Amino acid sequence: MDMEVEKVYALEKTGVDGYYLRTLYLPRETVQEIRQQEPAVYKDLHGLFDGVPCADVDGVMNFVMPDSHGGLCVRTRDMGRDFPGRNQYNGDSVEGEREEVMAELRQRLQRDGYHFRPNACFRNVDVLETLQKIMEHNTSFFQTDFAYDREMLLEAARDRNAPRQFFWMSRKGGTWCFPERSVHIRQTSPHNTWFYYGGCRVEHVKAFRVELRGMRDDRVMGDILEIDYQKHLDYLCTHSHDPAKVEVVFKNPNSCRTFGWQEYEQNWQAIADRYGTVERKRYLVKDECQLSRDMAGACGMFWDAVDVMEVDEYVKRLEHDRLHEYGYTAGDLALTGPVDAERAVKQGLECYILNRDGSREPVHDWEDYRKALSHGKLFGMEAGEKDILRYFKQDTVPLFNEEEMQKIYSLALQAGMENEPEGNSLLDGIIHKAECFLPGERQREASAEEQEVLPGDVIQ
Repeated sequence: MDMEVEKVYALEKTGVDGYYLRTLYLPRETVQEIRQQEPAVYKDLHGLFDGVPCADVDGVMNFVMPDSHGGLCVRTRDMGRDFPGRNQYNGDSVEGEREEVMAELRQRLQRDGYHFRPNACFRNVDVLETLQKIMEHNTSFFQTDFAYDREMLLEAARDRNAPRQFFWMSRKGGTWCFPERSVHIRQTSPHNTWFYYGGCRVEHVKAFRVELRGMRDDRVMGDILEIDYQKHLDYLCTHSHDPAKVEVVFKNPNSCRTFGWQEYEQNWQAIADRYGTVERKRYLVKDECQLSRDMAGACGMFWDAVDVMEVDEYVKRLEHDRLHEYGYTAGDLALTGPVDAERAVKQGLECYILNRDGSREPVHDWEDYRKALSHGKLFGMEAGEKDILRYFKQDTVPLFNEEEMQKIYSLALQAGMENEPEGNSLLDGIIHKAECFLPGERQREASAEEQEVLPGDVIQ
């Protein structure tokens, strides 16, 4: 979507139980003018639909916008009598009874990334461990991006002069981590990158504000606050600043110099050639006090309604929402990313392809996996299988060598043949785990079974 245009929703009451919902794409400047109107705030959609007045003046529009508390607000503005005519082909619309239109509006807001629950908060936690758990469950590809985030946060926690506040993003295709200050300054790479994924639902962006407290027992400690990414972009539209200067610290000699923004942008290579390698740089704006107030305002906007929780609880909620949004509601499997699903197939672990109708089918081989991946399917595994997969992901040296594991496998098979019902489930588990470490055994078993079947096939 063009970054100069923003999507908004206009709601109109047409009768006792009739409503008209329009999706409009308006210039950002127009949307910001709408935001200046005094809002009517509602805790939920039911209250909002009850509060919207019947349309009686052409051009008077009720714009529905999420607020900073996880609720909704309506801003009413006279857009002019010619507004409906000028925008008759702008976006799309739906008309119907209250429950029907309410469900449509909720679905559209959720597709945009808004949610109606408090922001998750993790206080005084191991920052790197917490972010990694979120990344592993939300980032499907390029998880190696997190290595750069880890290095940045670790270096900042160890350096007393480094920034303490960061914005961190986990998305389908990687992660990003930027100093909070840089995101609030226009024309910078962090600002442009942070805006890039606005309205991109397929990336299922999860955004967080990270505040570092320092090091404790070689761990980076701090507070992590979930933020509504789309709301944050809306806030940045009117609370970002143009860069005025760039403060640059050079490695050799260890000196600090300040350049005008345009001067540095146009001559950065010549400056580096003259003064040496750049160690770090800091963007400066004309009104530093106002920038500080705007950053504090963004922070306060999301701290107003928080839900302090453990990261494992949040991850479960994350998986639940993702599966239900996709259409798989059985609740019997744990969501498994494509990278883990690929590893599971290679190790011979049981992995399933999830379908949008709530059904599932096993991944038999590499071809099944590739086909499902190309069709955008999700994968799932049972809890026990994921525990075994977690071992393989550690890349640790096995406790038993191949010869010892072969002996364990043989003993387990022999014990199973003795037919002890009370121990069968335990033995089955041992045999299965041993097969994962000795994939050749599965292949030999399959070959033996084929040999037994082949003669019959030939006779037929």
